[in-house]
Amino acid sequence: MQYLFVASGSLTLFIIALILGRRNKSLPNRILVVWLIVFVANLISLFVLYEATLPFSLGQHLILEFSEVSIFAHGPLLWLYTKSLTEEGFCLKWKYVYHFIPFGIGYFLFLIQIFSNTEMASITRNTITILKMSSLLAYLILVLVNLKEHRTHVAHIFSNVEHKNLGWISFLSWGILIIWFIAGSGLLLDRFTAIVIPQYGGGIAHFAICLFIFLMGYFGLNQPSVFIASQYPDSHSNTRPKREMAKVHSLKYKNSGLDTKGSKQIQAALLELMKTAKPYLEKELTLYNLAEKLKVQPNHLSQVINSLEGKNFFDFINMYRVEAAKEKIRLGDYQNLTLLGIAFESGFNSKASFNRAFKKFTCQTPTEYKKDTN
Repeated sequence: MQYLFVASGSLTLFIIALILGRRNKSLPNRILVVWLIVFVANLISLFVLYEATLPFSLGQHLILEFSEVSIFAHGPLLWLYTKSLTEEGFCLKWKYVYHFIPFGIGYFLFLIQIFSNTEMASITRNTITILKMSSLLAYLILVLVNLKEHRTHVAHIFSNVEHKNLGWISFLSWGILIIWFIAGSGLLLDRFTAIVIPQYGGGIAHFAICLFIFLMGYFGLNQPSVFIASQYPDSHSNTRPKREMAKVHSLKYKNSGLDTKGSKQIQAALLELMKTAKPYLEKELTLYNLAEKLKVQPNHLSQVINSLEGKNFFDFINMYRVEAAKEKIRLGDYQNLTLLGIAFESGFNSKASFNRAFKKFTCQTPTEYKKDTN
C-alpha cells in the first residue's frame, strides 16, 4: 500500500508541474493547484500512517491532523474551481474565506490537543467526522447542480458542446462521491459498531483515493484540456457562456421586447438563412454568430428558437446537420466518404457527437441508416 501512496503522490506532483509549467496560469489553474497540493498532503499522511511507529512525532501529528480535517477544504476548493470555469468574470473575494472556517476551526481544535499533549474526547472527534462528511456531501451537491445549469446554458449557445460541458468535472465529483460513500461507510462501521475496518475505517477509502488520483492522471495525460483551464481565456472567448445569457433561458422571456410579429419575422429569416447559407455546416457555430448573420439580438434569436421551433440552439442546429448527413448518405456522390467524413462535412466535429445526434433525431445509428438506405 505504501508504494501505491508514493506512486499516487508522484503522479499528483507531476500534474501540478504540468499546470505550473504553463506560461499563462489562469485563476482556475491556480485553484486546481491548491486543491492538488491538499491531495499531496493527504497522501503524505497516509504514508506516515502506514509507515510510522508510535508515538508519532510532532511533525507527523501535524500532517496527520491536517489530513483529518482537510475534507473541510476539499469541498470548497472543488466548488470554487467549478465556479471559476462556469461563471463569467469570476474572481476570488474575501467572502469565500468563510467557506474554509470549518477547516480552520477543526485544525485549531486538533492543534490544541497536540500541543497540550491530551487526547481529544471521542464525542468531539466523532462530531468532527460527521460534520466534515456532511460538508463534503453538501459541496458535491452544489457542484453537480452548478454543472447541470452550466450544461443547460451551453446547449442554448453552442452547436458543438465537446469540451464545453465540463463533463470531466462531473467525473471528478462522482468519483469523490464514491470515495465519500466508501469512507463514510467505513468510518461509521468502525466507530459506531463492533465491525473492525482496517486503518480505523479508512483502509478501503485510502485505496479508493489512490485509484481516483490515478484516474485523474489518466484523464490529464490523455485529455490535456482537462487540466488546461485557459480554454476560457477571457470574456470574449466563444467557449464560455456569457453572463447575460442567463436571461436567455427564461421560458417566458419577460420584458424581452419581442412581440409575436417580430418573432415570426425572425423565424422566417432564420429558416431562409438555414436553407440558403447553411450556417450549420460551420463546426463552431454559436448563437452569437448566427444572431450576427441575421442582425438580431442573441436573446431574441434564442427566444424564437425555443418558443417557435421548440428546441434549444444545440438541438436546432444539430437537427439540420443530421438532415444534411442523411442526404449525403443517400447521394451516390458521397459514397467515397466514410461516415466520419460525412459527419465532418455536415458540421459535426467528432464521431461521438455525430452518433448521439443522429440516434436522437432518427432513432437509428448512422450505420443502421446507411444499411437501410442501401
